[in-house]
Amino acid sequence: MQATEGAKSRRDLLAGLIFMAIAAGFAYEASKYDMGRAIRMGPGFIPMTLAILLAIFGAMIAFGGLRKDERIEKTPIPWKGIVLILAALVIFGEFGSLLGLVPVVFIGTAIVALASAKNSIVSSLTIAVCMSTLCWLVFKVGLGITLPTFGPLLTLS
Repeated sequence: MQATEGAKSRRDLLAGLIFMAIAAGFAYEASKYDMGRAIRMGPGFIPMTLAILLAIFGAMIAFGGLRKDERIEKTPIPWKGIVLILAALVIFGEFGSLLGLVPVVFIGTAIVALASAKNSIVSSLTIAVCMSTLCWLVFKVGLGITLPTFGPLLTLS
């Protein structure tokens, strides 16, 4: 969106720098593991490869941000979305093994869908049902992941 008034946008520059910082952290951690060779990869090979790719993409985005002359309107910070997304991540991480795959995906997806002003409660719940079903089909039926479908907090013992 091109606007003639407002502050100069440096979002792409900042995003590219954040990507490169994350890539540097992952590359540092991956360097502690054996790399192996392309024919016989060690545990650090894929993380290092992904870190290098992320750094390249980050550099491309940052460079593009330096060249772009975009002006944006100042808008308020979307605190509701930030809080809801962080809450969903915490719930997923802390309660995944206690609630099980289907409930934790349902709750997390519903919360994240509510972070958007474009979603109603009904659409958020519909998205959550679809995502829970898809995750159950892919991870439990297809791949046989060991995370329980319904965890100990929801089972009758």
